[in-house]
Amino acid sequence: MFARNDKSTASSDVTRLTLFAGRSGWYLRALGLNPLVRIVDRIEALAVLGIVITALVAIPVAVSAGALVRGWGMQTAEQEAHNRHPVQATVVAGVGLPTDFETPAYVEAQWHEGTRTRTESVAGTATVGVGDHMTVWLDDSGKVVAAPLTPADAELNSVAIAVTLWIGMVLCSVFCTHMIRRGLDRARDRAWEREIRLFAHNDDGWANRQG
Repeated sequence: MFARNDKSTASSDVTRLTLFAGRSGWYLRALGLNPLVRIVDRIEALAVLGIVITALVAIPVAVSAGALVRGWGMQTAEQEAHNRHPVQATVVAGVGLPTDFETPAYVEAQWHEGTRTRTESVAGTATVGVGDHMTVWLDDSGKVVAAPLTPADAELNSVAIAVTLWIGMVLCSVFCTHMIRRGLDRARDRAWEREIRLFAHNDDGWANRQG
């Protein structure tokens, strides 16, 4: 049974490759100088070529955008590293559990600032309990803030932005090509119907001859 499945998968892969190669060859011929190639076929081939060009052009665009975001992220990470500092706090009470995945769990955390004990409601993980220790981040004014952005976070954000931008540009090109192909398919259908009508009603009497 496994051998049959393997053969079926391999056959399916070969079929896909054959279809892809055949379709690619068709596009290449449509872009050639053959005078018999229809205008609609040339337009479709050019639209598909536009996807390839967009994918290539989008690479430096996405890289530049990622580098820009990386620069901003590194600058932000450096500023936050200087402007924020951690304190070790103890959870003294739970305020409430998250109602959904986007809502953090808030707890009452307590820590010492010099001779003063401070208690604040801070966001924690869903697993934190009373008596547990947690890290709380404060800015220079003493306000509770999120953990500072790290260089690794900045790198990850820049890669995510670059990849997202590249995919978005390619998908836009694919969508435009799809819409163009739909219009061309309708044009082909109308042309076929027109040719059939001409063949049926303007065949110089061949349809009525009996050999």
